[in-house]
Amino acid sequence: MDVIAEHKIEATFPDGALALVTLRVGRPYAHANGDHACPVQAEGLRLWEGPSDIYGVGNWHALMLGLRFIRLMLEAEAERGAVFHWEGGEHAVSVEELFVLGPD
Repeated sequence: MDVIAEHKIEATFPDGALALVTLRVGRPYAHANGDHACPVQAEGLRLWEGPSDIYGVGNWHALMLGLRFIRLMLEAEAERGAVFHWEGGEHAVSVEELFVLGPD
């Protein structure tokens, strides 16, 4: 994967286990099937770690769907009781805060 963005957060799981979670987004690329793919990874999650290619119509669409997929995986972990923190941070951070784009 040609990583274009990486972010580290910490996860506390319901059983008390701690994990460093590394979120990675790769450079979208043209796939042989005619679509585009964006490789994504969330190393350290329990439900899914990847890497996996997320497909879209064009590189922009693949990138947006890849980011959305990571968000959905983080939300699924949170629904099961995982709590996320900035790396080295004391205070919890919500999945929404990780994906905020700024004011409307």
